[in-house]
Amino acid sequence: MIDYIGLQNFTNFNQYQFFFSKGINIFIGKNGTGKTHILKNIAATIDASNVFNSGQSVSSSATMKGTTYASKLMNYFKPDNLGNLVQKTWSGATIHLSYNNEELEYSLSSTSKSSITIKKDAKWEKIQSLYIPPREMFSLFEGFIGLTEKREISFDETYIAFAKALNVPLLKADYKNPLQSAIDILENELHFKVIQQNGRFYIKTANETLEAHLVAEGFRKLASIMYLILNGELKENSILFWDEPEANLNPALINVVAKFILELERHGIQIFIATHDYLLTHILSLNSEYKKTEAKFFCLLKNSESEQISVEEGDTLTSIENNPILDEYAAYYDLEQTFINSDLTDETI
Repeated sequence: MIDYIGLQNFTNFNQYQFFFSKGINIFIGKNGTGKTHILKNIAATIDASNVFNSGQSVSSSATMKGTTYASKLMNYFKPDNLGNLVQKTWSGATIHLSYNNEELEYSLSSTSKSSITIKKDAKWEKIQSLYIPPREMFSLFEGFIGLTEKREISFDETYIAFAKALNVPLLKADYKNPLQSAIDILENELHFKVIQQNGRFYIKTANETLEAHLVAEGFRKLASIMYLILNGELKENSILFWDEPEANLNPALINVVAKFILELERHGIQIFIATHDYLLTHILSLNSEYKKTEAKFFCLLKNSESEQISVEEGDTLTSIENNPILDEYAAYYDLEQTFINSDLTDETI
């Protein structure tokens, strides 16, 4: 598991260490507070480490490693220059990341263009991880990988890696998938199966087979995740990053997603979620409160003047004082009471 990440002068983080649960880690906060930055930083670092641990690199020199880590950060964040990831008032940033109590540390300068400095090199094993970006890739899959290999595109590495994961062939039919119970949750609730034929994805119901393009975006998103279990790219005892699970989903599907996430955690998958959804966060918090799962919540708050980030954390939402999701619901309640208790004219509205 990922034990913690320490960020110093990285984007809007002045200095903070996030100590993670081995189960589900949920990041909440308003837009621009850095939720996705944390997920991408961990994912990019793992991806760079895997390049060397899987034998993809012909050189293991410190210089080559620094270049590889820098390249992954550039591909995940897509800044104009690598140094733009350093907080503007500082000359450099440092990242500490611990996996199974083995710490990696590297730094980058505000003038960095294509390299970082590795200060402590951890000998990690190859880490199995998967990043699910907010936008679905199911309908874009056909021809997407070929496009990324020949053209400069605006999609960041999370989408490219996700498309490559979808391109992996299915596991053998006689293979007993340990995550079958998670597949069952989606199939039973959504009443469809997902298939791939000739490089295209289809949704198969009891009555018809539809091209991915003809299915609602929320269904496409969940179908792609279902397929990634069927082809073994999402597996037991791995790490899952899921950025805005609620994106493009009807609220009725949020409960299904929550059940699915909880089932994945029961199979030893460490999960990192960035979300704005009231129902999802509260279902996960309730399960944590009653010890049905192990979870940790991080609320990111931005100072309006300094733009620096402060963090509140706890095992449940009730242990966090500032909850921007709940604040909006409370504001709506106050607005409703204003309408009920006042004789409002059109002008005052």
